Amino acid sequence: MPDVPEVHGFPTPRQLPQLRWLGPDYVAVLVRDLTRGLRRQDAGTSVMGVRCESEPVLKASVDSRGMIRDHDAGFLLHVFVQDGAGRPWRLRGRWTYVGRDLGTATASVTHYWELFSADGV
Repeated sequence: MPDVPEVHGFPTPRQLPQLRWLGPDYVAVLVRDLTRGLRRQDAGTSVMGVRCESEPVLKASVDSRGMIRDHDAGFLLHVFVQDGAGRPWRLRGRWTYVGRDLGTATASVTHYWELFSADGV
């Protein structure tokens, strides 16, 4: 990512220690993954800014020994982009991480984007 987008409204990693399974800086990971996904659709996309609209929705599940193995983390976002043709857009949606079997050899982390609206600006 040549340019680093502006980010706003995200709780700090220190405020959300339960997201350590995403790494020491979950916001950087989220912005990187989101940008890669948007660029798969349009290689010329530039992400200008990402704003978290509310506290993330966090869900955790424990195994039979009481260990947290599954986590979901959902973020309501406004994403400001410029497409490959130079047009600016405001995307509104939910970015979700899904962590399964965390702390085991079969651990996996996936993510997905649910688009609510896309408005030219």
